[in-house]
Amino acid sequence: MIPGTRRHRGRFRIAGVAAFLLLIHQFSPAAAVETLVPLVRGLPWSGVSGMIGYDRRLWFVNSVKFVNHNSADLYSYDPATGRARYEKHLFSQDAGEPLVAGGLLYWPFEDSRFSPGRGEFMVTDGRRWQWHVLTPGRAFHTHAMAAAGGALYAATSAWRARLLRSRDGGDWRLVYQHPTPKGQVSRMTVLADFNGVLYGGLTTWYDDNAPKLLRWTGDTFAPVPGWPAGEAVPEIAVHDGWLFAVNVGAKNRSLWRTDGRRVARVTAMDRHPVRALASGAGALWAVGVDGDGGGLWRSADGLAWSPVQEFTGVRPLDVAVFGGAVYVGMMSESGGELWGPATLRPVTASSAPGRLPLEHTADGPPLKRALAALDEALSAERPSRAVRRAMLGLARNGSPAAGAALMRRLAGPFPAGEAGMFGGRVRVPGAKLARWYLLWGMAHNGHGRVPPDLLAAPWTQKPNRAEKYFEPVLAAAWSAARLGQDDRETLAALIARLDAPGDPDWLRGDMIGALTDLT
Repeated sequence: MIPGTRRHRGRFRIAGVAAFLLLIHQFSPAAAVETLVPLVRGLPWSGVSGMIGYDRRLWFVNSVKFVNHNSADLYSYDPATGRARYEKHLFSQDAGEPLVAGGLLYWPFEDSRFSPGRGEFMVTDGRRWQWHVLTPGRAFHTHAMAAAGGALYAATSAWRARLLRSRDGGDWRLVYQHPTPKGQVSRMTVLADFNGVLYGGLTTWYDDNAPKLLRWTGDTFAPVPGWPAGEAVPEIAVHDGWLFAVNVGAKNRSLWRTDGRRVARVTAMDRHPVRALASGAGALWAVGVDGDGGGLWRSADGLAWSPVQEFTGVRPLDVAVFGGAVYVGMMSESGGELWGPATLRPVTASSAPGRLPLEHTADGPPLKRALAALDEALSAERPSRAVRRAMLGLARNGSPAAGAALMRRLAGPFPAGEAGMFGGRVRVPGAKLARWYLLWGMAHNGHGRVPPDLLAAPWTQKPNRAEKYFEPVLAAAWSAARLGQDDRETLAALIARLDAPGDPDWLRGDMIGALTDLT
């Protein structure tokens, strides 16, 4: 059960079968697809996406899409029982594209709310969770992860798209950064393995005259020959020996495919802008949005397509195939919804859970010298990147001594000036910024204690366009959960915060996430 008041628990209800069934479309005289019905409804945030099968369950993200919003909660749905379960709260604005590899489930922070200039992700074996930091290259976002050629890859970005690679899941190396003009932004938001080769979908807003489907050559990314120019490739799926991808141009989006040599447009879907793709159950599946609803389509070969089901009042965001069944994630004003077959069906685990990776410790200076560098940065008139640089080695130190030292510094002194964050869109007092990164470092270090009084500070911040806040209460809740700080005083402060007047809903979500971990 999700901790909290009756009102909070009610927001996570599981729906029964819909009151009516929508029309079933025939693929052939001999076969029909079971009509999809709402399985999970009334979730706190408006969208369901990021669906992926792991450990006999279908996992998904509940978040607010297409705007900056501090929401990203992970759930799982059990097809054998029809029950959904709240799994994890991410300290992130939405979540990136997940990955199952080596018996583990990886979930990147699409837009880490700590934003220490490093990408982050969570990894689980279905029971335990680890929080990892991607140290190479400056990053605010971790958009996607993939496995190819015996390695793991992560697509990150700050102002330019970057690709990181790991052979063991813990030691990450920067292997590519996209050439991006100063003052412009590039991002790689999807990755896919096709015939053992890594492909990536690039997004830029400054150049629509070049192909945005890239292929890894072994030492760099290169555009796929023959692929059309455009602004972005936001969706990729592999089916029946072809890689299918959505190509976004200045005026429309279209579906294309390549087998690594040939490139061709899938004209049958020209009138149905594709939002998401999935391969499985002997077909390629697509969902798209049309007005206040949308539809689900199916194709055996990726060329000839048939409509399967229409949706009204909900807008499809994602599609997945798990255990031979099709599922669609929906966006709804009344809360995100998961749709799928009404028939219960157990799914057999595809593999045993893997071993969680070890995060490599930083090759930084000795503790005494690292603390001296941190103290110098904290005593400056204005906060600077030196605070973040000093924190990284301490965060990965892993010693009780480092955790205790960071905890003591939560009392100050702090820089008196302000820092401009995210291109100057957010101004942050030095004390708040310093305490924010100290809590981040302590949580990653794994030692120390968060002062419970930080959880009780009233929320007085006005909304800002970036939805970025450096209030200690936010970092304190996440860090206390990571530290396993389940003493009576901390739990009481988290529970009291659930009904604090004036708190945004997403702040209460932070408290629910921390309580779920700790209890």
